[in-house]
Amino acid sequence: MQTLARFDAPEDAYLFRAFLESRGIAATVLDEHVAQLFWHYRNAVGGVRVVAGEGEDAAALEAATLEYFRTLRAGPAPEVNVRCWPLVLLLSWAVGMPLVLFGRKALAKRSS
Repeated sequence: MQTLARFDAPEDAYLFRAFLESRGIAATVLDEHVAQLFWHYRNAVGGVRVVAGEGEDAAALEAATLEYFRTLRAGPAPEVNVRCWPLVLLLSWAVGMPLVLFGRKALAKRSS
């Protein structure tokens, strides 16, 4: 068995395994239960490993691994500016103003 990558979380390892399987490469996740049950020993056992069998093509494994990690480092999607701050300001003023004007005790007495 050839170790392809090590991860801190089992979720990341399963995402990588799913990526490999979408490329036709059979892979297995190892040590996931140790990482979940004994999280403080996660680094001692080497994290959660994704391994492939000996029969897999080494060039295809390397190409798929490089593609996966290159895609991860490509960066997040472009951020779109949301222009709802006037609405948030108006709502926070409308909800907060009665507390400033009447006080919390007056509102609590009125609701009782």
